Amino acid sequence: MRTPAFALLLSALLAAAPASAVELDLPRYMGAWHEIAHIPNFAQKGCTDTIVHYRLNDRGGFDLANTCWKGDAYKPYYGKATPAAGPEPLFKVKFFLFFRADYWIIALDPDYQWALVGTPKRDQLWVISREPALDPSVYDRILSRARAKGFDTDKLVLTTITGRKSSGFDDRRAGA
Repeated sequence: MRTPAFALLLSALLAAAPASAVELDLPRYMGAWHEIAHIPNFAQKGCTDTIVHYRLNDRGGFDLANTCWKGDAYKPYYGKATPAAGPEPLFKVKFFLFFRADYWIIALDPDYQWALVGTPKRDQLWVISREPALDPSVYDRILSRARAKGFDTDKLVLTTITGRKSSGFDDRRAGA
């Protein structure tokens, strides 16, 4: 009987949410971040030049404008992140009416030049950077950290960057 109980405990430990970065200076995290790579998802299918813009809100979290280009069409998606129960930097992000997602900053450069963002189920992962490109050795170290947290980095695809820009919140047609 010990073997099944041990197996269940081991499974629970292995499936636990990835540990996130220890400390986050939220105001310092705000601003524009270029997506370097991601695990493909429906919303980002066909996206190039993905940039996410963050700004503080008065609810203890932040607003985000996730922007990309799909062909000649500019596609901004807006959301609101609120702190989740537990230690920061764990957030619940609400997009659209009912779509919600976990947002976990699982690794962060001490100088806030890159971040690794994922979900507790390890089915989503993003490598983001303040610049549109990362040194390959830095990118490899980030991937090592992702693998150490249980993410399948073989699923990551590099984001196509052509140099198109976005204006983030400035181009929002609806109210923030």
